Amino acid sequence: APRKSRAVNRVQAQGRQGKKKARVGGDPRIIPHWITPSSLLKFETVAPARDAEQSRGEHDTRHPPTHGRTHKKTPKPAASTAVSSTLTMKFATAAAILAASLAGASAFAPSPAGWAHRRGSEVATKHAPRRKQPLRMSTVSDPSTTGQSIGSSTGFGPTLSTARAWDAVNGSAELASKAAARTYMANFEGDTAAHIIYSKLLEHGVEVVNGYSGGAILPLLDQFHTAHPRHGEDKRIRWITNSNESSAGHVAEGIAKSSTEPDGKLAAGIVVATSGPGATNLVTPITDAMCDGVPMIVLCGQAATTAPQDAFQSCPAVDIMRPVTKWSYQIRSAAEVPFAMDYAFYVARNGRPGPVFIDLPKDLQIQQLTPELIDGFLDGLGTYTRDVEYNLDHDREFVRLIPDTTAIHLGRVEEGLSFQVDAKGELAHIESGHDAYHLDHHSTDTIYGGVDHERIYEQDGERKMGKLGDMTEGGVMDEMVKTIKNARRPFIIAGQGCNDSSEELMELAEALQVPVATTLHALGTFDERHPLATNMLGMHGHATPNYLIQDSDLLICIGSRFDDRITGRPSDFIPAARQAAKEGRGGIIHVDIRFSENAKQVRPDYFVHTTGKKFLTAVNSAIRASPPKLGRTKEWIERKHQLEREYPIKINQYQPETYE
Repeated sequence: APRKSRAVNRVQAQGRQGKKKARVGGDPRIIPHWITPSSLLKFETVAPARDAEQSRGEHDTRHPPTHGRTHKKTPKPAASTAVSSTLTMKFATAAAILAASLAGASAFAPSPAGWAHRRGSEVATKHAPRRKQPLRMSTVSDPSTTGQSIGSSTGFGPTLSTARAWDAVNGSAELASKAAARTYMANFEGDTAAHIIYSKLLEHGVEVVNGYSGGAILPLLDQFHTAHPRHGEDKRIRWITNSNESSAGHVAEGIAKSSTEPDGKLAAGIVVATSGPGATNLVTPITDAMCDGVPMIVLCGQAATTAPQDAFQSCPAVDIMRPVTKWSYQIRSAAEVPFAMDYAFYVARNGRPGPVFIDLPKDLQIQQLTPELIDGFLDGLGTYTRDVEYNLDHDREFVRLIPDTTAIHLGRVEEGLSFQVDAKGELAHIESGHDAYHLDHHSTDTIYGGVDHERIYEQDGERKMGKLGDMTEGGVMDEMVKTIKNARRPFIIAGQGCNDSSEELMELAEALQVPVATTLHALGTFDERHPLATNMLGMHGHATPNYLIQDSDLLICIGSRFDDRITGRPSDFIPAARQAAKEGRGGIIHVDIRFSENAKQVRPDYFVHTTGKKFLTAVNSAIRASPPKLGRTKEWIERKHQLEREYPIKINQYQPETYE
């Protein structure tokens, strides 16, 4: 009889220990909260370019070839005829998944012709040619409740229960995840951590790095030297030595704010500094970047991991930076560096941009990514589960496997994202959660009815929801657009989220004949010389927009949070719009990429979880298809002109001084 896989043996051993939760593969009954029942995800994995059956016959004793033999189907007991069609379909799906998974798993078995799965003193072998092989991994719920048996067609014999089969699927996913991670890490095999960091900066299109030198960061600084042998004729990153670390941080902010990347997002400003005072001098620019939503990656040296306590220029930099960054982490191995750098760029540039801090112990900067280090890293990967106690014990783990999938989880348990190695061998983000952290880093393009901030994550059946752009009659989008077109005193706040969509903003303002105010970080998005412009609003803004916003019956806030410098006392903010909402003739529309901003300061009637550009594009399309009535805002525009006459913007004139 065929020998059972490691996954099944592991599950049987766990069962003898009192059904303990899996420490490596994860308990298949602990399904992550983002798993969608009865769905399948197709993942691209990498397998040796040899026939899977031949590979199993020569090198894998766990699944010997059948040599033309076929297994007869096991007759079903008479009682099984009473099983409902639903359970039968569920069982059939699980069986199909398992068969595909086992076939994929065998392709990842260690063999001299494939990648070398090194253990102890095993000698590394060369990589065989590789080809992509689709592998279907299950994301359905645990099928063990059906009580069915998989049958001998799976290669495990006729008595394997679905619970064990499910664990076999999970074990296959674990093999696939590790194989994909190995392929990803193999790109940097033989490089030091410092070398990998520089390579990742190049990979992400970094052209300029600002910083200040120091002993703890010298291994990384060597990578920037023009005489370094790694460069040759390749493109080099320009290094700028600033007057101090604080200046380096502010310059990096300016570079990020003025950048434009092909994907429409800001580039991340890069700062490199040493340990101790080098890191603490960066607290101010890092905090500024966090408040202003500026993408920035800060790489600081740290005392070696072998240094004694309170070593020279050592400080708890990670703990200091955690409250003022989107992610703060200290590297624990060179094997983590490729994952950490890709994760840092994604977190810094996606959702609302912000700073990321990475602490680099000096000895780990020169640590080489060897095959043995890769093996040890992959073997020690933990599991991302819903077991609270397990997660708390392993919260420091940065990279984890996700049960029943070929994806990996990067970051902390409650503040992490899911990624997968794509066909190019690169780390790619996949949307896999509906918690606060996931929703703040990828927009769902969804319109939500207003609810209290404490209930924004609840899935209430009575809550209004609809997709942006869906103009179905009576839908949420249709209802919102009608509210926009019927408002007689509309007002737009254009925030930083509109900086990439000035043309779309102008089109909407002119089509609706609505006044536009800008926040400090959106100045220049809307032409301040335009007749509809009201300039900056808020405590440090002009009188005209501050009076208009209080009298408006519809407030459209695009790409800006309701900062206290704008709202003042929240209970006294926009009373006319609140009254209009009660009467069904206006209200508040808030557009933000961060789901957590929904009703945080001001409760909107419609919260649109998307980017400013997508919102403006969708609404403009709806307005063009059905334009509003002309002249409905005529009195409102006249009110704007009256306020501008009463509260003009005065520019002092000074006579030039002359000297004899």
